[in-house]
Amino acid sequence: MEEPVSMANDKTTSSMVWSRLAHCVSALRCGLAQGFGPWSSAVFRICFGLSRRLSLTTFKVGGSLWFTVLPLFPLLFTGCLSTSESKRMQYQYDPPYGVEDMQFLRSQQALRTGLRPGNTAQLLENGDGVFLRMFEDLRRAKHSINIEVFIYDDGKVGHELAAILCERARAGVEVRVLVDDMGSRLDALETDLVTAGVKFQVYKPVRLYTLHTVEHRTHRKIVTIDGKLGYCGGFGFDDRWMGNARNPDEWRDLAVRVEGPAVAQMQHIFLEDWLHTTGEVLHGDGQFPSIPLTGDMLVQAIASSRTDQASMSKLMMYMAIQAARKRIWIANAYFVPDLQIRLALIRAAKRGVDVRAVVPGPRIDLPHILYASRYYQGELIKGGVKVLEYEPTMLHTKAMVVDGVWSTVGSINFVARSFKKNAEANVVIYDYGFASRLEKAIAADFALSRPITLEETRKRGFFHHLRELCYSLLSENY
Repeated sequence: MEEPVSMANDKTTSSMVWSRLAHCVSALRCGLAQGFGPWSSAVFRICFGLSRRLSLTTFKVGGSLWFTVLPLFPLLFTGCLSTSESKRMQYQYDPPYGVEDMQFLRSQQALRTGLRPGNTAQLLENGDGVFLRMFEDLRRAKHSINIEVFIYDDGKVGHELAAILCERARAGVEVRVLVDDMGSRLDALETDLVTAGVKFQVYKPVRLYTLHTVEHRTHRKIVTIDGKLGYCGGFGFDDRWMGNARNPDEWRDLAVRVEGPAVAQMQHIFLEDWLHTTGEVLHGDGQFPSIPLTGDMLVQAIASSRTDQASMSKLMMYMAIQAARKRIWIANAYFVPDLQIRLALIRAAKRGVDVRAVVPGPRIDLPHILYASRYYQGELIKGGVKVLEYEPTMLHTKAMVVDGVWSTVGSINFVARSFKKNAEANVVIYDYGFASRLEKAIAADFALSRPITLEETRKRGFFHHLRELCYSLLSENY
């Protein structure tokens, strides 16, 4: 039975209104962004805290339009004024070859350091897998420990780590810890670390006179031991990462443990921010030893920062997507890809690639990002991309595997902040065996996720679509 003409016209009109509204506000936002400085970002961050509390409440219990939209007005204003970083963000790369071709491997030299041979890499899942192995390695450190992390809390995990670091520092090991000021919640634990001899530093402390640089953050999660062993992933030293994702209080996440020459690249990434913060040059065999070959994996550590001329984080993802010929499987905590990435995923799906993305569902820790992500779900699904929302707990993974051979795990999210502003770090592994294990892990997430349909995206209701639109307009700040 056909719909009445009037109902069809109403739906068409509504769709046109939403489309025009989105384009108009986006144009206004982009236009204003050209003329205002970085103080707008500071105002955004201040307004955002209060706004998030109000919107988080309505997200959980439902709530009226006013409680959903009113907190957005200061955000829309400051979002409009958010300054763009002066770096190249659009790329031209349309290879006639695939990821499995040697030409792709050689092209990875565009990402600064290139893939290094002779490594071993182990995929670790959740807190039970990551902390157990990492803390064992830390206890065996003989010369140096370097840690750069976004979140370090004074909970159970934080205290256990601090005890290990203090013991190693008293034993003569050089221990350095760099924590972003936005994620540092150590209180008295910081004093214990410093007293024991740990060289502890806060990355770009937020003060009244530094508000203009408030969004210059390090989001990296790197641990290196004796210059020969390294960890990279999405972890934080916080009790939310404990356990094995068995319930909503235990987050889902992945990390990679690397041994071999690629650890020197991870050391370089740590040195970059440590040198900026302290001026201290790390040197000697304790930091940069001669590293023997430990395996047969090609591994590369990718660094990205606000001052890069091009976004290494985005370019890494974009090149792999463009060269994909079989599969692109993504597991990502904050998935609000820009237009070029969205079109690349859709083009890949149209050329027959199995493109899937699993993202957090309602248990996400930042509901506004879920709304922004959902704004683009219809476009992606219509283009052939399969989108799934993970249900058991918060999915904090940042991983992608392409064509069963190219894998990456680290701190990089599919959001503007990771691509443009944050200091980030990922590890790329070019190996069929590792990719198989990562595919198995992501496939397990697919099985615990709910597929999103195009029909569902259309039936979410007026207020839900309004939230999606409003939060999507702020995506430059996520």
